[in-house]
Amino acid sequence: MFASSTKTFLFTYRFGGAEWNLEIPAGSAREARERLSAISLARYEGEAIAKIPAIAGPFARFAVWIRNASRVS
Repeated sequence: MFASSTKTFLFTYRFGGAEWNLEIPAGSAREARERLSAISLARYEGEAIAKIPAIAGPFARFAVWIRNASRVS
């Protein structure tokens, strides 16, 4: 997904009286700031219910297929 030269850049913001952190993968600090600016244009895709590592292979694909098949539109 990302080139091997991709680094993780950290950002902090305040919301609701608390301080929150955000990680942005990018090739440089400048690119990370550009990505941060683009976040305001993002669209809502839904709630993440799990993270399945890519090394899970066929099991991961099957688990996702089962989860998607069980959802009612």
